[in-house]
Amino acid sequence: MSLSRRSLINAVGRAGGVAAAYRTMAAMGLLPVPAAYAGPPDLPIGSGRGTKVVILGAGIAGMVAAWELGRAGYDCTVLEARKRAGGRNWSLRAGDEVLETDSVQHVRWNIGEHLYFNPGPARLPYNHQGILSYCRDLGVPLEVMCNDNRGAVMQDDAAFSGAPQLNRAVVNDAHGYVAELAGKAVDHGLLDAPLTAEDGERLRGFLRSMGALDKDLVYRGSSRAGWAVEPGAAMGQHRQPLDFRQLLLSDFWQGKIFFGEFSTQAATMLQPVGGMGRIGQTFARKLGPVITTGAEVTHLRREGDGARVEWKDVTSGRAQSVLADWVICTLPFTVLRSLDADFAAPTRAGIAALDYIPAGKIAFQADRRFWELDESIYGGISWTSRDITQIWYPTAGIDKPKGILVGAYIWDDETGRAFAAKPIAKRLSDGLADGEHVHAGYGRFLSQGVAVSWLKVPYSLGAWSEWTRETRERHYALLQKGDGPVLFAGEHMSWITGWQEGAVRSAQFAVGQIAERVRAKKT
Repeated sequence: MSLSRRSLINAVGRAGGVAAAYRTMAAMGLLPVPAAYAGPPDLPIGSGRGTKVVILGAGIAGMVAAWELGRAGYDCTVLEARKRAGGRNWSLRAGDEVLETDSVQHVRWNIGEHLYFNPGPARLPYNHQGILSYCRDLGVPLEVMCNDNRGAVMQDDAAFSGAPQLNRAVVNDAHGYVAELAGKAVDHGLLDAPLTAEDGERLRGFLRSMGALDKDLVYRGSSRAGWAVEPGAAMGQHRQPLDFRQLLLSDFWQGKIFFGEFSTQAATMLQPVGGMGRIGQTFARKLGPVITTGAEVTHLRREGDGARVEWKDVTSGRAQSVLADWVICTLPFTVLRSLDADFAAPTRAGIAALDYIPAGKIAFQADRRFWELDESIYGGISWTSRDITQIWYPTAGIDKPKGILVGAYIWDDETGRAFAAKPIAKRLSDGLADGEHVHAGYGRFLSQGVAVSWLKVPYSLGAWSEWTRETRERHYALLQKGDGPVLFAGEHMSWITGWQEGAVRSAQFAVGQIAERVRAKKT
């Protein structure tokens, strides 16, 4: 039989997941390949003199906008309701506090450069050149982080009697079994029509290599999946392959096996030395008095060709206002919905339509880095079917006596909302109980837990935006144009939602719009 492009893509998707299917389609020219990052808009020095821009929110989008506009001479003011800049770009350390709508947590960890926790973004992909370029420009040092570690584990209550399995074993045994099935199909002549005899032989060789098959195209295990006895002075022993039926019973194949293959993920990624919050802190230091913290915006009204922004000092309650030629609003739509603003009805509808992910994380101080000492796990992520979903092992501080272990990263809607509804103590105790299914007895080494639900963090009220196809088609283009003198930016105003790169690109787009409109007025 002939193998159509559709059949090939379906087969690749079944065997290799969404990422493999996507890459196959891109290679065949069936998907647009994103253009290389072109950098921020080229704004001539001094081109913005005499133009006032007020930026709502000092997250990454707001600070990128202020940085680019400021270099061109625009008079910028950034109003930030929090007492710090950075927004969801945030690292927690000893002495910090976490405010939620109904609770306060105090971080009581030891002091140490490596003892931090990123409750928001925690990794930088190699292809997010926007945010990486600002790290270079600002002098924020970066280091490699381990993201997808074959030495970590996967645990699923529905398979292997709930026992955790080595990531290496799950991934490579799955590859081996799939390669065996494909090899048998080739040998049975199912692909003889589209392939020459030489092609068939080369394909069999490829499958033997990919799946570590024997000469009979049978998968019998491989050292790639780990050793039962490590080789040393004596020869090692291969471990027996996992039961294929148990692999199929598990949820491992739904994204986890191919986790490192997604375009925004990789085995190794990047992180700022000392925590993701270093980016926001450095931006804020460079912008200096341009940012006013503790300034909660209360009203936004058109006035003439511009807009008036009213705000109050969150400490004193004193009301103030500022008139702007342009406003860039980077507030999450969860917050913007309650702002007293005179937006047009279609704008209001778009703001109301966007959903946000109720993600949450837990972090503990580990007084002993048991994952390194006992299980040789150096960085990376373990997966579990329990509610905590993931356990992250820090790349920072390897071989130090203590560390900060991320004991949960939750983003599923139902689980995230249930997590938000729990008292802090319950979040922590449930997280420890779930973690015991991944590492027996691991609660012995963990203390001083901190649990953050972004659904309850003031001025965020959600982790990141989630457009549906329908809501994006109906509202996105209109919102990108802005509402009179008000333009919108933030990760939610991009096609890279959930990443700081989306915030960067959206801010640069808004900056370009202002520059173009100012230039048009002058001509």
